Amino acid sequence: MNGLIPRTKDKISNENYIKFMNATQAEIEKNASPGGYYKAVWCRDASFILKDQFQTENFGITLKQVLLIWANQIGKESYHSFLQYVNFKELPLIYGRGSPELDFESRIADEGIKTRFEGALPTTIYYERRFCEVYGQAPDIDSTALMIYVTSWILTRLVEANEKTNYSMSLNLHTIMSELDQDNQGESWFFKVSINDIINFLIPRMLKGISYLQARDIDNDGLLEQKHNEDWMDTLLRTGKVVYSQACWILALNSLSYLLYKLSNEKEAKRMDELAKKAMEAVEEKLWSEKDGCYIDLLDADLHLDKKMHNRLITQDVSLYLVALTENRQNLGEVLHSSHVFDFQNTQNGNDTFLSSQEILNRASYSLDTLKKRIWKNNLPLVTEKEVDKTGPWLLKVNEYHNHTFWPWITGIEMLARNRFGKLDDFTLLMRMFIDSNGKIHSNLLHEWIDPNTFAGRGAFPFRTGISSVRLAAKDNHTANMVQFNNAYNR
Repeated sequence: MNGLIPRTKDKISNENYIKFMNATQAEIEKNASPGGYYKAVWCRDASFILKDQFQTENFGITLKQVLLIWANQIGKESYHSFLQYVNFKELPLIYGRGSPELDFESRIADEGIKTRFEGALPTTIYYERRFCEVYGQAPDIDSTALMIYVTSWILTRLVEANEKTNYSMSLNLHTIMSELDQDNQGESWFFKVSINDIINFLIPRMLKGISYLQARDIDNDGLLEQKHNEDWMDTLLRTGKVVYSQACWILALNSLSYLLYKLSNEKEAKRMDELAKKAMEAVEEKLWSEKDGCYIDLLDADLHLDKKMHNRLITQDVSLYLVALTENRQNLGEVLHSSHVFDFQNTQNGNDTFLSSQEILNRASYSLDTLKKRIWKNNLPLVTEKEVDKTGPWLLKVNEYHNHTFWPWITGIEMLARNRFGKLDDFTLLMRMFIDSNGKIHSNLLHEWIDPNTFAGRGAFPFRTGISSVRLAAKDNHTANMVQFNNAYNR
């Protein structure tokens, strides 16, 4: 596993990669809503769409939507002068629709609730209907964490671009946004604003988001706790410590830390590093199952939860943790020699030992093998290992929505993990579900979710979150192939 993992011979051709990216490009040039019948912005979905938009150089629309999302952060914040250019007005907040403790009924958040939620982003921003929603009893971890992650990622690249071109920190957004005549509310949005303005607006908001998320570690063990339906699978009633949610938290911390180091804010950067290390050590200690050879959610026994879930059912979204382990690294050789990330302490059974980088990478490889063995059905990865009997507020049939179905969005994340950990034949197999060896795009897989028995697309179409997730994985794979080619050419 040392050095760059050899790329598979059976890989997606450069021609088909370009065909897939071109065929799906038009959807990415729109806004940050998931698409189809979804007419609002879900922050977790937006994080994937915005990263994809930025990588395809749609800078203007990306930055504008980032600013609009953070302008709707929950809590008291002084009005920033350039918000006038995005027609910002504070929206009413409701919460609780996904919570069995609140009888699955929406409630209007009063000032006390807003204070308790301060720093979090809402689950959904309904611009046209003029309100925001927190879906569960409390704000979901992934919406806030993933937006911190992608916002930091975008700002880092803006800062690095200025460094490379010897520009001052005063990029004129009028230039990169000249293609935007109007915003969603019909207001002209041509203005001049520096990167410093954007950074000074976003950094304090992201740090408030970190403070909110840190407070979700109620027992101070390094893992964030959640109540029912406070993650993307908002019908499965997961409550407790969920691997996917920890992955979102770790991505946020590492990405923000990287940006803060770039901005010479070493004190805050080191604080993010310490929180990230604590979270990763806790995942390795508490959420790794040696028996199963996989990371598994640690769920609370609860009268609302399906009894099958009490046994720590394997779910596909644990693959995001493997992505978090490899973020900002070009190859596994770099990961192996990164003591900064893999200096893990393991205190299980009273032993005070450290896990080596190789042991962590072995766990990642075992997890991917376990996912393929236990959640794949006819070479199709499903979001849950088994069907579940108890869901809410929507009572799901088997092979419906989150109940034992195929989701391109989370499969894109698994593809990203498989690419980074050298499971390249598996990556190619999954990619060819979307575009075959003849360059044909399978449009049914651009739906929100797919029935694994009939292979029929269901839910919203086209679903931009899934499209962006697969595009990001494809680009990651393509970049790695180009690195290998260039390395071989330059030898």
